[in-house]
Amino acid sequence: MTNAAQYQRSVRRVLIGIMVLNLIVTAIKFFVGALTGSIAVLADAFNALVDSSSNVIGLLGIHAASQPPNPDHPYGHRKYETIATLGIAGLMLLVGWEVLRDIVDRLRGGAIPTLSIESLVLILLTLPLNMFIVSYEGRRGRELGSDVLVADATGTRVNIFVSLSALIGLIGSQFGLPWLDVVVAVGIVIYVVRTAGRILRETSDVLTDSVVADPHLVEDVARGVPGVWNASQVRSRGRDDDVHLDLNIKVDPAMATEQAHAIASEVERQLKEQVPGLVDAVVHIEPGSQAPLSEWDAIAVRLRAIADGLGLGVHNIHVNVVPEGYSVDIDVEVNAAFSLFTSHDLVSQFEARARIELPRLREIFTHIEPMLPGTLVVPMTGPEAGALRATIMRIGDEVCGPGASHNVMLRRSRTSNAIDASLHCSLPGDSAVVAAHLVAEQLERRLRTELPLLDHITIHVEPPGAKDE
Repeated sequence: MTNAAQYQRSVRRVLIGIMVLNLIVTAIKFFVGALTGSIAVLADAFNALVDSSSNVIGLLGIHAASQPPNPDHPYGHRKYETIATLGIAGLMLLVGWEVLRDIVDRLRGGAIPTLSIESLVLILLTLPLNMFIVSYEGRRGRELGSDVLVADATGTRVNIFVSLSALIGLIGSQFGLPWLDVVVAVGIVIYVVRTAGRILRETSDVLTDSVVADPHLVEDVARGVPGVWNASQVRSRGRDDDVHLDLNIKVDPAMATEQAHAIASEVERQLKEQVPGLVDAVVHIEPGSQAPLSEWDAIAVRLRAIADGLGLGVHNIHVNVVPEGYSVDIDVEVNAAFSLFTSHDLVSQFEARARIELPRLREIFTHIEPMLPGTLVVPMTGPEAGALRATIMRIGDEVCGPGASHNVMLRRSRTSNAIDASLHCSLPGDSAVVAAHLVAEQLERRLRTELPLLDHITIHVEPPGAKDE
């Protein structure tokens, strides 16, 4: 049983139990009224029966809220519980209105209450039971975090105050203090208005989609996921125990689509673990921007964008300098179910678009690979990834210079039990391209020698000014 189902079952049990107790109170009032023939007591019994309707409203609200999402209510039906709470607050205001009318009648010269044995017996019989209802229902409502139970308990508390007001008025009239019950009644009206107003304000916040999750907490959790550059535009709605949110994250624009999707999935998972009451999170992925973006990075970003548009995947992008431009070696992934003819046609389209959108591209060599189901690469996270990343940066700094290594990305390779790695290394801006290439080759040899678990290694050398932020 899910947590939501357990919650709704617990609330339903409490409401049914409270309704039974309220019906017992009503039965006692009817019994005393029938036994004594008191019209006032019988009227109070009918009022108690009407008060029990708040339990019915709560049960209907919980039943509606327990229904699963459907095409008409894709976010679920939990707001029906909030609507039920709103209805209970409305009943409380009706009680307050009746008390206010009694106050006005008294101030206009209405009859002064007189003490009767029936009224006294009725109050003494039902007051302890109502006090138990308020105590038990309020405590369970706070334990379960149920607005319906807390509101219903508050409504019963108002009825207790009304009964006490009547008792105080009866006693006051016997001691020559007929105004005493008016003073107490005014206090009850003030309590009802304040309490019902608070409930109306809280339910309105839910129904009008006020912020329910701390946006700073959401942003901090998202930024803590490796590969996320920034998180922004956090929006949340719902109830404290039924939070729905969406946010934008920025990732490396050169990142493959499947890797960006895996990072978004990790953000969703960690948000559900760390944001209280979260049931659904939608993460929008946006390409981040580097200032300035190096020309080599720009080539990689553009090639990935072209591949995404054709439904292709790319990896192992190698950009080489040739006279008056660049030469690119790249692995292109196609659907494994495609024929060679279809695959070759798609890759040819990819090459043609790359030549159009990259005017300095002189040569492009593509290697077609099948994209097999279930073999999408995913970023590595956790202690193992942290230790490996630290080792790679240490080796990179030893080869390229202290603090040169950065932006290390680790992914599970398509090769079993192997890991793909990419990193950036800063070299002096006046270094010759040939010298930079030799440094990159030396670093790759060191990595393969000391870390044989690495499969594909991509090293991007750049001047210090192009270091990622």
